Amino acid sequence: MLLRICLAAALRVSALLALLICSLSSLQLHAATAHKPLPLEVFYNDAMIEDIELSPDGTHLLALKNVGGDTVVMVVELATGKTFYSTKTDNKEFKFNWVRWANNDRILMSLRFDSRLPNGVKYMQSRLLATDAKQQGKIITLVKPDKDAAYNWVSQYQDNVISLLPDDPEHILISVDREVPLHQTVYKANVYTGRLQRVKKHSGSVRSWFADHQGNVRIGEHYDDKKRKVTYKILDLATNKWVVAWEYVVFDEPSIDIAGFGNNPNELYIFADHEGRQALFRADLSKPGFPRELVLSDDSYDISGRLIYSHAHKEVVGLYYNDGSSRSVFWNKEFKAFQGGLDKALPDTRNYIVNMSADARKYVLFSTNATKPGTYMYGDRDAKTLTHLADTYPALTEEVLIAKQSRRYKARDGLELEGFLSLPKTFANKPTAAIILPHGGPMSEDGKAFDMFSTFMANRGYVVFQPNFRGSSGYGHDFMMQAVGGYGLEMQDDLEDAVKYLVDEKIADPKKVCIVGASYGGYAALMGATKTPDLFQCAISFAGMSDLVQMSKSFRHFTNKNTARKQFGEDKGQLKETSPVRMAEKVKIPVLLIHGDDDTSVPVEQSRLMARALKKHGKNYEYIELEEGTHYLDYLPHRQQTFEAMEKFLQSYLKI
Repeated sequence: MLLRICLAAALRVSALLALLICSLSSLQLHAATAHKPLPLEVFYNDAMIEDIELSPDGTHLLALKNVGGDTVVMVVELATGKTFYSTKTDNKEFKFNWVRWANNDRILMSLRFDSRLPNGVKYMQSRLLATDAKQQGKIITLVKPDKDAAYNWVSQYQDNVISLLPDDPEHILISVDREVPLHQTVYKANVYTGRLQRVKKHSGSVRSWFADHQGNVRIGEHYDDKKRKVTYKILDLATNKWVVAWEYVVFDEPSIDIAGFGNNPNELYIFADHEGRQALFRADLSKPGFPRELVLSDDSYDISGRLIYSHAHKEVVGLYYNDGSSRSVFWNKEFKAFQGGLDKALPDTRNYIVNMSADARKYVLFSTNATKPGTYMYGDRDAKTLTHLADTYPALTEEVLIAKQSRRYKARDGLELEGFLSLPKTFANKPTAAIILPHGGPMSEDGKAFDMFSTFMANRGYVVFQPNFRGSSGYGHDFMMQAVGGYGLEMQDDLEDAVKYLVDEKIADPKKVCIVGASYGGYAALMGATKTPDLFQCAISFAGMSDLVQMSKSFRHFTNKNTARKQFGEDKGQLKETSPVRMAEKVKIPVLLIHGDDDTSVPVEQSRLMARALKKHGKNYEYIELEEGTHYLDYLPHRQQTFEAMEKFLQSYLKI
């Protein structure tokens, strides 16, 4: 049953009433007890709804719906509630990356799957599909091999859509290396027939093309891996010549990233450094040197996200801003007032306008906070209504979840770091069992936003701390670059200092601290078990690296192998010293290893090596290998197996 909230002209509705009504369905359906652990399946099941998008005419919704282990592509007619399901996957062989409207009647679908080269190297591929949105029809693949090409070549990544061409609903622009391996050509693709028309031929070292809103290819991103150099060349409309706009050396200089064009083909938005933090600028491509104007910045954090372009207003009106919890930031006066009205009506939440109809009168809103995984709502600005669509995780209510706290702590060298603390409902203001949960990447970050791993652990009664150790993103170029060649060094010290902080604050019992992580976080967990064997009581590594030397050797298969090796560090002696597998004899604590054997990011051999080393030295360990498992736990039975193993392990070795 749809829940409708009547909004006054300026959304002058009682904020309390709006909040109560929005929460009503969840409160009635789920009477979870705050201190009672939830069933485990709550944590390993996917979000009920993902990737909701409104059709250009605002009459239909497109979404991915997860039912059990299957993901279904769903289209709903808003006026009638009529639902159409076009296709589905069980997520074992294929996984949807995203779904999107091509026009009011056709949808695009990106999916990924894993493959293997004859030499055994595993890698990920993607495909771009199109089909009817409102009736059963043939699903077509938009990129097919070029029969006239000199190479017998199938493009690895085929879903790079660089323009939806809103004024040409039958076509989209895609950039793909269809003619020559690793050299991108731009095609206009017919979303009904799949017919491709070449728009821009591949050119030298261009790895990405960018188009303006008129469908003209205007920017080529060149990459030289030997020099680790990125160069942006722009097509000057006055001279019809390609000129160098910006260059930078990866890691040595702050990056420059293209955000997108305004309606004016000479108005370009870019992310670049501003006083030590990444900021959003507007560049004028009609003037020599492409002068830039600061649009959005923050003294403490990097600015990142996706531009909000209004086709009705023919301008960029704001930014889908990702600062650890997505939100909409508008500089257009109309939308700024509109966002302010939403925030008053729905207080204490981040109200994120996911997308809008072409006329900007209808929209999809995502409302979330630290104790609310998220609710999707459909808004009609003319009818002044807001309609509840779906909760992403209906069982995870505000009565169950815990708000993360931002905590600042100092590393041993005096550097101030930020971490995010989850105190369980059962926390009684005395030291208790705690988990250090470092993120992957390592050039990524944690924030106050909802995440399933910390939610699960806090629900089980553990204190959870997620440190943004040096090398994390979000705090400027210099801070993030400390990850380059820093694996297992000061980055690892920051995690040890996080334990000291929790102990000094009388939050963690020093005899009951476990370190848990995935990917780089899994590596950090293994380093915790080997570098500081007396600090932690147990360690869990999901898809973690164990031998940095072997990982560095595997980069020879990458197109950016020099950049990847530079990030890891080029001192082989140091890589050996910071490889957990080479220190397995120092382990004193129980270790749980979990890894999918189809992992294309961290080869499964990394966990196999660690398991053999632990066995050789007679250590207490358990190794679980997920058959056909990926780096992302895409397949429901694999997530179930992983969460069951983690729960059993933590109950055995981290008693509360």
